[in-house]
Amino acid sequence: MRGKVSRRVSCALAVLGFVWPVANANETHQLIPVVPLVSPQQTVLTPATLGVIVNLNDPDSVALGDYYVKARGIPRANIIGLQLPRVNFVAGHLFRREFAVLQASPRYRSFGGFALAFDRPYRVDANQSITSAFTQGLTDIAWKGVCNITEENPDRGRMAGEPLLLKPAFLLDGGAGLHSSLDLVDRGLSADVSEPNAKILLATTSDPARSIPRKASMERATRDLPDFVELRDFPDQLVITPDPVIGLQTGLAVWKTLASLRFLPGAYVDHLTSSGGALNDNRGQTTAAQIIAAGATASFGTVREPCNFPPKFPDPERMAKNYLGGDTLLEAYWKSIDWTTEGLFLGEPLARPFPVFDAILEGGRVKIRINRQTRLSLGGGKSSQKCNTPTLGAGHTVSLFSVETGHPVFIRDLCVSQDGKPGDIVDTVDVIDATEKLMLGVLVRKPDTQ
Repeated sequence: MRGKVSRRVSCALAVLGFVWPVANANETHQLIPVVPLVSPQQTVLTPATLGVIVNLNDPDSVALGDYYVKARGIPRANIIGLQLPRVNFVAGHLFRREFAVLQASPRYRSFGGFALAFDRPYRVDANQSITSAFTQGLTDIAWKGVCNITEENPDRGRMAGEPLLLKPAFLLDGGAGLHSSLDLVDRGLSADVSEPNAKILLATTSDPARSIPRKASMERATRDLPDFVELRDFPDQLVITPDPVIGLQTGLAVWKTLASLRFLPGAYVDHLTSSGGALNDNRGQTTAAQIIAAGATASFGTVREPCNFPPKFPDPERMAKNYLGGDTLLEAYWKSIDWTTEGLFLGEPLARPFPVFDAILEGGRVKIRINRQTRLSLGGGKSSQKCNTPTLGAGHTVSLFSVETGHPVFIRDLCVSQDGKPGDIVDTVDVIDATEKLMLGVLVRKPDTQ
């Protein structure tokens, strides 16, 4: 299981035992992302593996792409410029040509997902969202009126940390022009490793067509995650709460109280309705772009009449479990939907508020501690390899990796007490100065792991 390490790290290992490169070793306190892994060979979605698509016909798109790669530390080589019309939809034949340009990029296969740094086009022809088209290619569905059965998402239901089979795309659109999109980027950044002490609010209303399809999943999420998720009923359709939220899902056509709600950085917010993804076609319903402009960091809507088929909308249980379990917004949202053809994803794709362990750089050492999400990532520890902690007795073995390049590199095994509580220290790792941005991954060791 031991991966290769850099020459610089290898030399330091001989002196310090175990080391790790960081961006600034003089920094006295730095929170480090810790992501879940399911395999030591998987690809991890990081700034290094995210592609950024800009529309060369839109100066604001080019400016947004430039701002985003600088803010996120994304390699400039990950920017790909396409010639797209600045209209609500792009014709299928033109999209095919530009999509072929994307796929011909030397780095295309290395990308784990894409940020589309523009607000238009948001769909292809009349039926398919632009995020679906970039992810799955143009659909060959023979559309018949409304309420069509659409293509299945091969990533539906995958667990937190599990890599995606496709390369999903998010529309990096702030909902109200360039400055709003720049604010969205900043919200995504400030969400990272924030561990917000706020709940995900799941809200039913007196609109049965929009509330009933997801109610059973909402109830499961509340039952399985009572410390993180709250289910409330709003019979007057006025979804109101005085508390800030990190997630909110409901069913409404017009969200009258949207401006009164407080969304923390990293909050995902969506409502089940027909035209939430019709961003620039005013159809009398609240759009996902309006939700983003109100302060959400990600949202979702459909670009055509979908009917209220549950598989076409984000599943609340899956979304909550994967986001709380350490996935990015892009990963958690994409895995939560069965049929994505008509669905448009908006937001800052890399936002990741919930590390599976706390990792804090202090005085040249990374201190790793248990947090509220640790038990979610360990799954109770029932299937992990047993070990013994020096002070707390029986524990479960997890493996620590570096992942900022998108490719896990083994560091060491850790023993996590089965009776550990948030705040308990698991281990510390010495560090040396380097230019890479530190990002860690944790793999639960199974009994048959060699």
